[in-house]
Amino acid sequence: QFCLVTGIFVSDLLAFPLATESSWRILFSVTIILSVAQIACFPFLVESPRWLLHRDKKSRRARSIIKKLRGLRHDHEIETEVNHFISASHAQSCGDAEERTNSGGAFVAMINDDRMWKLLVCSLILQMAQQLCGINAVFYYSTMFFDGLIENPLIGTAIVGGVNVAATYVALFLMESSNRRTLILWSAGGMLVSCIGLVVCLLGYFDKMASLFFVVTFVSFFEIGLGPIPWLIVAEMFEAKYVATAMSASCQVNWACNFIVGLLFPYLQKSLGAYSFAPFAIVLLMTIIFVIIWLPETKGTTPEELRENIVRSLSTMLQLSDESTNDADTSSSVGNPIDVEWRRAMDSLRRQEEEDMKRGLFNFGFQPIEQDGLSASESDWRSRITGGA
Repeated sequence: QFCLVTGIFVSDLLAFPLATESSWRILFSVTIILSVAQIACFPFLVESPRWLLHRDKKSRRARSIIKKLRGLRHDHEIETEVNHFISASHAQSCGDAEERTNSGGAFVAMINDDRMWKLLVCSLILQMAQQLCGINAVFYYSTMFFDGLIENPLIGTAIVGGVNVAATYVALFLMESSNRRTLILWSAGGMLVSCIGLVVCLLGYFDKMASLFFVVTFVSFFEIGLGPIPWLIVAEMFEAKYVATAMSASCQVNWACNFIVGLLFPYLQKSLGAYSFAPFAIVLLMTIIFVIIWLPETKGTTPEELRENIVRSLSTMLQLSDESTNDADTSSSVGNPIDVEWRRAMDSLRRQEEEDMKRGLFNFGFQPIEQDGLSASESDWRSRITGGA
């Protein structure tokens, strides 16, 4: 994400000398130059060791590449890394289901799983929110948007690009210290306020320069939450065997919504005028409601725990729904809030016991053999063997 926004900022800067009637075609040559540079760097690329080990677990080439990439010196260190790669591939393949989970059938399998499809829906909704919030309307049409607000619209575009880079850099640190839901709520909330501010500015209640301020805050809040988290959360939500499929589906939805916004925003601006950002404000409000009610927290949890939490929450919701429509038996073990809390307590106790076992601190209930008793038994055994001699 940081490299992506840096590239956008560089392209904004290149527009100053080249975005003219006589030189704008030269901008396209930048793509050719970068492509040639990439081709020139191809000989220095190495093959994926994971792919090589997937084809041949004894691959010497894979071990050589791992040694080069990791800077390892000893054979046992290399073999440890190899075992890590093989274990990860095994976790993804899921035994006999490897072909199914690495093909289009994986998407169908996720939909048919009552627990997995809810996580899939959450990830797809976040991708839709990322694009339908209007961020690319700002980036695609920033020059048109700033026309009339400031003397040179390219300056406004460059300012937005620079703020985008700075906000993404800040997000690098926030990802490690803050919960995902918290960041999305702050992000969507800040963008919602910025949208309202933009509408008010376009209606003429504030100075035109205030519009630039609200655009900057709009972009800044996007980069701390709705920008990176929809991509990050996919890897945290799903098991390794489903990550590739979930990421592919997310990319398709993301680009489809990107296309819709890029295509329709000029018509929105023409039809709604000063209220052109109102639809984006509605999307952001719906995103906040979705995150508060449905989106699970992924930081510090495993995909298995996420699925269990979703099942429990749905069971509780079903129980409450049954109680509101008819006099359901509250002692039922399905969806009973008391039973749900009991299961959570038992799961917490089980996880604590497993941690104690790993650390060697778990008390299995065995009593140590007393040393005095051992000595007495040993003496009695010897006397019987030697006949008391």
